[in-house]
Amino acid sequence: MRINCARVMPPPEKKRKAEAASLDDDDNSKSTTSRPTKKKSSNGSAVDSGKNSPVPTPSDIDYNPLTLPEIRQRVQTLCQRVPAIPPDGLSSTDAAAVRSWATSMQAAIEEFNLLICTVSAATYKWGAERSGASEQNLGLLSAELLNAQEQISSSVTPRLTNVLAPVVELVVKKTVHTKETNADTGKEEDVKINVYTREQNDPDFLKLCAEILSRNAAMLRQVVLANFLKADKVIADYVKSVEKDRSHDGRFAY
Repeated sequence: MRINCARVMPPPEKKRKAEAASLDDDDNSKSTTSRPTKKKSSNGSAVDSGKNSPVPTPSDIDYNPLTLPEIRQRVQTLCQRVPAIPPDGLSSTDAAAVRSWATSMQAAIEEFNLLICTVSAATYKWGAERSGASEQNLGLLSAELLNAQEQISSSVTPRLTNVLAPVVELVVKKTVHTKETNADTGKEEDVKINVYTREQNDPDFLKLCAEILSRNAAMLRQVVLANFLKADKVIADYVKSVEKDRSHDGRFAY
């Protein structure tokens, strides 16, 4: 006996609801995959991790870049802060006066070195934007400024350091003996406490360093001011060469 099986079709209303549900599922999956993700910062706020984040400007980070004329002006002002020599000379027996003079000189040298470090940022250009003459002038500028720093660091700084930062040793100043009761055993025990202090490693060498600094104070000041003023002149000559190079480029432009 043959049995005929007929295909059972769903009612029209149920079919339409099923198709609508499948379309909603597809839309939800697409919206989920295409939604951009954002990272969260430590305080819980969303942070855009895209590559199009804005580059901070100097005003955004409270930074004022120094130009070459401004660097020159600061170097000239720094020359006035170089300590002078007392009329009767710097006495090596006056330890406080020697140390004060060395501290003032060291502060001026430190600020000078930091100012020279800003020259590189003030003169920066990509290599393709420089002419051959401009590249040569920049090399001369860097070499002369480096030479000024090296002369000060080799001839002046060591003599100042010997006075301002002498070698010291940690030694036992005294030993204190006390008696304390042991909490575990209840017995009285002797306790030895050492009190340490810093002593100069070689007082005679420190005295010699003060004498050398006092004897050569005038020439040390001369070396510092000579190189400060040299740096000022080198920067001025570089600015003139840059302006001359620009005028030549404009003259032969087609």
